Amino acid sequence: MIVFYKIVTNIILIAVIPFLPFIYLFSEKRKANLLPRLGFNTGFKKRQPGEKRIWIHALSVGEVISAVPFVKALKERHNDFNIVFTVSTKTGFDMAEQLFKTGVVFKKEVVPGNIVVGYFPFDFGFCVARISKQIEADAVVLVETDLWPNFLYKMHQDRIPVILINARLSERSLKGYLFFKNFSLLFFSLLTHIMAQSSLDKKRFQAMGVDGEKISVVGNIKFDQPIIDMDLNHIKQMKKCFGIQKGVKVFIAGSTHEGEDKILCKVYKNLKRNFPELLMILAPRDPKQCGKILSYFLSENLNVILMSDMDKTDENSDIILIDTMGELSKLYAVCDVAFIGGSMVRQGGHNPLEPAAFAKPILFGDDMSDFLLVAKMLTDNKGSKIVKSEIQLQQELEIILKDNQLQKYMGNKNFEIFSKNSGSVQKIIKKMEQLNIV
Repeated sequence: MIVFYKIVTNIILIAVIPFLPFIYLFSEKRKANLLPRLGFNTGFKKRQPGEKRIWIHALSVGEVISAVPFVKALKERHNDFNIVFTVSTKTGFDMAEQLFKTGVVFKKEVVPGNIVVGYFPFDFGFCVARISKQIEADAVVLVETDLWPNFLYKMHQDRIPVILINARLSERSLKGYLFFKNFSLLFFSLLTHIMAQSSLDKKRFQAMGVDGEKISVVGNIKFDQPIIDMDLNHIKQMKKCFGIQKGVKVFIAGSTHEGEDKILCKVYKNLKRNFPELLMILAPRDPKQCGKILSYFLSENLNVILMSDMDKTDENSDIILIDTMGELSKLYAVCDVAFIGGSMVRQGGHNPLEPAAFAKPILFGDDMSDFLLVAKMLTDNKGSKIVKSEIQLQQELEIILKDNQLQKYMGNKNFEIFSKNSGSVQKIIKKMEQLNIV
């Protein structure tokens, strides 16, 4: 099966080669990572004699942020290992470089610096071989997802252990894998160990034929995200910057996807009748979409501004679009209620724990398949609600915005779940020690 996959990928590579110069010249998105993912200009340094290396890989921004507490704890407990951290996307690279290359204060905790940041190879044989040779890892840690057959087979051939942490498997993904069960099992079986978020995830991996002895249930590392310690002065300053005065209600829609902006636009216009001082802060998953969203909102006669333009005017706006990276998590501190994007347009939803960490009430659509267990825990504890339509979203927002006691109750319930479920990172490191990976 792997031979067939290699033949197919080689054919694809040969077919794509003539177009690579055009992709490089005319795609800004690909220009940044095309050569490094092919194995050229990677920036990886030759391994020194006696040096120990761990290769950690995260797909994009969400996985990079999830990995922060794991990287920090690993460096603290096993400082003799050097870390090479790779990503697959440009936005993920920017975030990883910001966090890991020089070391920063992230959510009031110091993230270790001097970590080499680079790109994960395309899953063509020669790309994997070139980058693997440059990194020369003792072990590989994959965060959540991004499994590739050629890569896993190469690690298996070189006897480099590969573990998958914070592993989850949605029902939709399971159906896809089962459709190609023999092929799927081939590369899942190449993993040294899988550290699943829940017992349900473990059962789904086993349904594909993965040996249960190779799977541990350790919880979700997102619960180990450090709480942002925002004192009253910091919050007051943020409110001043955003023009949030006494009596203003704040609704944040975080990590939204295309299609949700139009839903939110209609909902906001209807809410404005009963809440004339309502401020909506909208943070698209891809900040590059802000220009398009801005044009649409302006065409709907709404008073909207980009966050990057706020210092150019003294006037307050009804809607603020967050067009810069890394702002959303701390903005939840100033909201009265949060909506989690990617949940009303079949994108699997995004992390609801960021507003939960600030004890905020949360709403999300009926597709939270990428955070199924977390969403269920929050809704079962009565701190969050599912909204299945535009009308229901508006109704629930009205109920919560009118009732300060309800806001406090729901927020406290969400924080209760957040604070009770930490400890996954230490379980992962302990298991790695038992497996003699570190």
